[in-house]
Amino acid sequence: MTVVTRLADIADANPLGPRTPFIAEADGVQVAEGDLMAKSWMGDETGRLVNLRWRPGHRDAARLVIEAVIAAARPGDVLNASTNVAVHRAPAERVALLESFGFELWQEKEGFWWTDEGQDLPLPEGITVRRRAEVGTDRFVQLIAACSAETLDRVDTDAAVAMGPANWAKAFLDSTTESTWLVAEDIASGQAVGFVSVGEFDPGVGTITYIGVAPGHRGRGHVDALLKLANHTARELGFHAMLSDTDTLNVPMRQAFRRNGHSSEATEWHKWLHRRTV
Repeated sequence: MTVVTRLADIADANPLGPRTPFIAEADGVQVAEGDLMAKSWMGDETGRLVNLRWRPGHRDAARLVIEAVIAAARPGDVLNASTNVAVHRAPAERVALLESFGFELWQEKEGFWWTDEGQDLPLPEGITVRRRAEVGTDRFVQLIAACSAETLDRVDTDAAVAMGPANWAKAFLDSTTESTWLVAEDIASGQAVGFVSVGEFDPGVGTITYIGVAPGHRGRGHVDALLKLANHTARELGFHAMLSDTDTLNVPMRQAFRRNGHSSEATEWHKWLHRRTV
């Protein structure tokens, strides 16, 4: 017989806030577990992440954990659940389990790997690069909010609508304080053409936290300049590689990654994000 137990809430240093743990035991052995987090997978207030794990052969126990998590959520809560080929065993089984509980696909993301092989990494021409400390947080909040308009990233679009573009941009900045944020300005006009942020993914491996081209400057090749800047910055920060991802519907960004030495074939990283409302 499998028994699911809800444990006491845990408040630790997790950026997703306090978590409510659940465990499933069969004949006294723990076979599945899950956490209901206070915040969404992005660390904002637009939802609550469900972190689910189970031993091979115990999918029924995982079902019981999901049932308990849903029952513990508040009416109106938006629950997020992610699946990643590089992280989760049997991702297809996991996706099918979530969808059987009414979770709907929200976003699919393709991963890209870049390796620093000592290649020539010239800085892009025609732009001036300034750090967040030089331009100030308010300038970055305005720029991120502006770039969220007509973005092809489904999660970013919904988060900006739910929280308001400025509030969402501020929350995103606050959640990535360790990243290096750079704004690119056109030398001739002084206008901001876009921005890019590079942070740590794993020791020695960086990631593009966020990248955006300002409205009115899109379609002019600025995304390539920003990716070149990201590659150069990763080397400056001591990263030997970068793992980044983008929405599979964002075809222009996927093409830009490939043009600038980032390969989807070089990594297993591929994510599906599901959600449902209680």
